Amino acid sequence: MKKILSVVNNKGGVAKTTSILIFSELLAYLGKKVLVVDLDGQSNLSLALHQYIEDTSASIAGRIAPSKKNISEIFKERPKKKEQLLDFIYSTPIKNISIIPSSKRFNSIESNMDPCFKSPFILNKALTAIKEDFDFILIDNAPALDFFTLNSIVASDYIVTPIREDGFSKKGLFEIMETINNLTEEYDLSLTFLGAFLTQVNPSTIAVKERIREYKESIPDYFFNTYIRKDTKIAQIESEFIPILEHSLDSNALLDYSHLLLELGILDDLSKQRLEMSL
Repeated sequence: MKKILSVVNNKGGVAKTTSILIFSELLAYLGKKVLVVDLDGQSNLSLALHQYIEDTSASIAGRIAPSKKNISEIFKERPKKKEQLLDFIYSTPIKNISIIPSSKRFNSIESNMDPCFKSPFILNKALTAIKEDFDFILIDNAPALDFFTLNSIVASDYIVTPIREDGFSKKGLFEIMETINNLTEEYDLSLTFLGAFLTQVNPSTIAVKERIREYKESIPDYFFNTYIRKDTKIAQIESEFIPILEHSLDSNALLDYSHLLLELGILDDLSKQRLEMSL
């Protein structure tokens, strides 16, 4: 079964893009065909996968056509057919991973949209047209519960939320869970919130141990046992745009994300066995 997964948090600095990158690499390593969607005007995912193109001021203003289409034009043109969507999908240096990239002009899309055309199903209709061509579609979102994140949630089969161990993340997590529940009821979505996981963890600190205990008590069904440890190798791959599987196989974060991918429960049995044998 094809799967669409969104990584959502209305707070920045929680490793949403890093999570998308490493999940996609692991899935590609397992032989899965993966499409990642950059739904963030910061375009860090597009940068990391070498598919970012700097917009000119004229293309941002809409005076000239952009040099290549990206997620911005999906919301402007609303393509619904597979042959139309092929113009938005680009290969990356990593085998089995393709991307619908983003750029600066994405930041001005919503303000230029007529309110009556701001449907929450724009992305859903586009991805439905190409869903069968990929085993997994992973969506990276901006740190906001905005119109585009709404589109991401509606288009998804699964949602996961990376969080930090600070109190602000706890507040944001409950806001996300409430939003997902409301959207599921409002639009009768077949959507599963898989849960939240801690990132950038120093497991030896008392604060982290206390926060883990609090989450396990308050949301036992929606808090993953696996957390992602702090790892200097992550900063290196982010600054140099190097795939983690090429850079360092002994990364603590890579090991943690591998265990987390198993815990998500979205892999078929053969893929689970192969990943478990790799650990």
